[in-house]
Amino acid sequence: PALRKRLSSRKMRKLEMNSVLMLGAGLLGSILIARTLFRQERKPKRAPRRVGGAIKLKPEMYDRYTQLHDLVWSEVLKRMHKSNIRNFTIYYHKDTNMLFSHFEWVGGQNYPEEEAERRFKSDMDDISSDPIVRKWWSYCEPCQEPLSQWPAGELPPSAQSMTSGASRGEWWAPLVCLCHCGHWPVEYAEEVRDSNFKPNNPYGHTSTKDNPPPLLPNPSKIRDQ
Repeated sequence: PALRKRLSSRKMRKLEMNSVLMLGAGLLGSILIARTLFRQERKPKRAPRRVGGAIKLKPEMYDRYTQLHDLVWSEVLKRMHKSNIRNFTIYYHKDTNMLFSHFEWVGGQNYPEEEAERRFKSDMDDISSDPIVRKWWSYCEPCQEPLSQWPAGELPPSAQSMTSGASRGEWWAPLVCLCHCGHWPVEYAEEVRDSNFKPNNPYGHTSTKDNPPPLLPNPSKIRDQ
């Protein structure tokens, strides 16, 4: 009887261990399946649309430009996010005083090309007609010098009527994406500002909508290229 009892006890422990292992395996399998489905559900069908631009920075305007961009107005950031712009970045090349911008537009991955293009134009129109964005531009434009794609005599974007229709050029010269290496993003951080960004203004100056730098005269016409 004692031997039978020991054998029965061992059998029970083995059954319990097998049950625990089966339960753990089932739980792990469920987690992996849920994770796969979650990724598939969130993954866009296409990569975000990448947009690049170039413009010259007037050398004497570096301090002012960095004052404006070390802490971009919150209202401008909100408008950009609402219009599906992500990862907007500007690079500066000191020797040539060139600015290079890049952003990703995420409003069209799940739509056919024609509909995506319509939505992109609508988002860009919403940005260009936003009164605070246009006010922001009025501070930035005196710092910049557009390239030859901007027609001589054309008013800067902020000085144009919002109802006058599209201008005849691009303030930032469009760049052609010649190469994209690596994995394209499928999600973005919720934070509006990158905590790792290092400010560039030599005096630590920043600005806000309610406390901007002095407004410079915006030329009524761009000089002949």
